[in-house]
Amino acid sequence: MEGYLKKWTNIVTRWQDRYFILNDHILHYCEHQGGQSKGQIHLKVAAIILVPEDPLRIILNTGTNEIQLRASSVPEKIEWVNALKRAQESCQETISRDYIKEVNDILTDIWVTQAAFDETLNILVPKLERQPKYVELAEKLSELGQKIKMNVTICTQLLEVEKEKLETQQSGDNQTLFQSFRNISSRIDDFNRQSSAISSSSSLSIQDILEPLKYEQPVKYKNLINNPVFQKIQFTNQQLRTALPRTQDPNEKLKVWSLIKDLIGKDLSKFAVPVYFNEPLSMLQRLAENLEYYQTLIEANQEQDQWLRMCYVMGFGVSAYSSNIDRHKKPFNPILGETFEIQNKQFRFVSEQVSHHPPISAGFAESNDFEMQMQTDLQTKMSPRSMEVQPIGNVYIKLKQCNDQISYNKCTTKVHNIIFGNMYIEHIGDMVFHNHTTNDKGVLTLSENFKMVGTVCDSHGKEKYKLKGQWNDQLIALNVQTGQETVVWKRYDLPQDYKNYFYFTKFAMNLNLLNIDLIKSLPCSDCRLRPDQLALEYGFIDLAADEKHRLEQKQRQRRKEMQNAGQKHMPQFFELIKEPCTNEMVYKYRGNYWRKKGEGMDLF
Repeated sequence: MEGYLKKWTNIVTRWQDRYFILNDHILHYCEHQGGQSKGQIHLKVAAIILVPEDPLRIILNTGTNEIQLRASSVPEKIEWVNALKRAQESCQETISRDYIKEVNDILTDIWVTQAAFDETLNILVPKLERQPKYVELAEKLSELGQKIKMNVTICTQLLEVEKEKLETQQSGDNQTLFQSFRNISSRIDDFNRQSSAISSSSSLSIQDILEPLKYEQPVKYKNLINNPVFQKIQFTNQQLRTALPRTQDPNEKLKVWSLIKDLIGKDLSKFAVPVYFNEPLSMLQRLAENLEYYQTLIEANQEQDQWLRMCYVMGFGVSAYSSNIDRHKKPFNPILGETFEIQNKQFRFVSEQVSHHPPISAGFAESNDFEMQMQTDLQTKMSPRSMEVQPIGNVYIKLKQCNDQISYNKCTTKVHNIIFGNMYIEHIGDMVFHNHTTNDKGVLTLSENFKMVGTVCDSHGKEKYKLKGQWNDQLIALNVQTGQETVVWKRYDLPQDYKNYFYFTKFAMNLNLLNIDLIKSLPCSDCRLRPDQLALEYGFIDLAADEKHRLEQKQRQRRKEMQNAGQKHMPQFFELIKEPCTNEMVYKYRGNYWRKKGEGMDLF
């Protein structure tokens, strides 16, 4: 049988006419009748898959290759399917012991070849990345390598399972090689389609979610499949939420004196607090909270007035403080190498714990309008009545339209009445903004009672804008020459019952949301997969404490093993280099997370 069918090519050219020729048990195809063969499918080892939601589509999957076809009508599709099945049936053969041995040899050769391929790739890609003209080639090579590794791993592992079944069943039901491969193909197809078949209201256990990932992501499988926290939770594909799984008593009081009386005058960054002093977010996620008002940066990038652009950036810079009103609990200290990512239509963000002592989290965000580089390097100390947090270093923002390179520092944060009285937070001091492209400068001074005032001056020191507002409400810019006022930042409304959910904003409420798709796709180093943090979010306090202790012990053991081996931890996605705008040493993004994250480090 032969004739034209539509074949899926890629996302750009989509469905294209191809001429197909069915010869014995091999289906050949070419661009046009009489043309040169462009490929072939051996039906002996292929699964024929029909798609109920598309009555014209036929999928042929060999386990290592898949092509999608579309007929012009249902009768034509039926005719092709019947012909393909007849060709399949005519070539079925039972497997002999000799052939099982041959399969064993092939599997061994695949694993050896894969190991050699990985080793070659690990040597070649870094060399290419060091040469600017080959960076794009290195990225493509790395992406292809990861895809090949994933497909080969799935196919060979599943083939081994099927081979074992054949060995035990051979004398009984005479299962054929074709049937074995069809089982493998169907399971791979189920794995690839499962996420699209699960609705946001369906719930699955961690066993149901991870079983298809057993061979593709063995570290994640090992860490989560028997974890007592993950076993207690049913996961859905909920994309957004307006409440946490548990409510917190807003009148909850902690007896802190017995804990902190010995900490006065010390650096709290080296102190492991009990889990009930934490909120269910990591410092990596707190770093991501800087992006809650990303829209302000988009407005800045689109603004033609260069000094008003600076005002928008100043509004964005101070906006981060509005999210921590009444949030007195401490975020989880990330484990060295821990990561966090956000990927949506507006921007992408990645953060990594790059240093343990001192604890430093580095983050990078990018969009069509801006880039942002930041890190949390904090000095924290206690006094008898307050706790003071002093950020070290600058935040760096690039506005792409005019290539504005802007840096700014953060001010000092103080938490008052930590032992007696009503606890409250204030931010005080100067935030100084420099536009290294235009040499414009802005200064925003924060003081008591949420007040802030500021100015923006040009490169000659002439005042262009005055600013005023409150960091818990809004920031207004006044054009000195025209008298026109512009609201450059305004705080969003808080969620309903936010006091019952750690005083989280709507943005913060979703940072630790873990759904079925994320469990499958996140690297196992992502903080959403931390069992102690997840347990606290669900209100399993004792379990959270146990898991927190276990993870701390595991981190200490890993650090000890590295020290004994003379090894030093190196960040995967950030590197410590000198920032030319300010000459300070910063952890700068390497640009490699989205193509190199893989399964991630075994941290949890």
